[in-house]
Amino acid sequence: MSAALSQILTIFLAILAGFVCRKLGVLSEESTSALSNIVVKIILPFYLFSAILRTDVGVEARAVPLAVGLSAGMFLLSALVALIVVPLLRVSAEDRGVYLFELMCGNVTYIGIPVCAAVLGGSASFYASLLNIPYNLICFSLGIFLLAGKFSFKKILNPAFLAGLAAAILYMLRVKLPAVLLSGCAFLGQATSPCAMLVIGSVLAGVPIREIFSEWRAVPFVLLRLFGIAALTALLLKPLSIDPVLKGVLILMAAMPAATNSTMLCTIYGGNRALSAKLIFLSTALSLASIPLWAALYFS
Repeated sequence: MSAALSQILTIFLAILAGFVCRKLGVLSEESTSALSNIVVKIILPFYLFSAILRTDVGVEARAVPLAVGLSAGMFLLSALVALIVVPLLRVSAEDRGVYLFELMCGNVTYIGIPVCAAVLGGSASFYASLLNIPYNLICFSLGIFLLAGKFSFKKILNPAFLAGLAAAILYMLRVKLPAVLLSGCAFLGQATSPCAMLVIGSVLAGVPIREIFSEWRAVPFVLLRLFGIAALTALLLKPLSIDPVLKGVLILMAAMPAATNSTMLCTIYGGNRALSAKLIFLSTALSLASIPLWAALYFS
């Protein structure tokens, strides 16, 4: 539990740093947009590629498609919940896509991978990285459409998705890449979470404090995002005879706060990034209690 709490607190320090940098003028609108592009298109692919291939966890090759398939099923479950709940919240047409996306996709990369590794250990970071393959496919297809009303087949084959897919294939084929290559990818990838949190903090700095807490719909949203979807996932996974670590990863990932990628995608392609940042901030703040709770009750 303390490991999960430590990871979330670390994330908040990075968000605070981004907030301060924007207030002091170190980060501007232009540099925030540029940083978003760097994270999504360059740093993140290196991170996912190295996270899958640098782990010597002894997971059988046939477990890889199973993990990816179950991950896709988790996102499908979240999407069904979102389609039922969001209309009940009477969200305005221009904001509906943000709520749909954030309920469908949690922060499975910047918080999810390190938290799973801290709580479950072993092969958890490997499985968590595989989960990001369908996640990035969703982000750059349905995600961009929901957030910005745009769609392009070219964006589906994005660097993060291709990097994760390539790494999974190389792992299944047992291809050994030079250690120096993987170390270099991991070195660049280490900047992924800090840079993403700087973007969130920078965007939040432009939102009046009172507006962050004025979104009443955020209350049912946060409850579903942090508890409801994870509880449904745990219920559906209970009868399955699969690796307990994979099962734990899927449940923890379903309990993650709102996806950080939404703010960066809104910054790059257009969209209500202020609402996105508010939902991320509020759900991440409450995850300080919810994720350690899941870790204590379910994984202790």
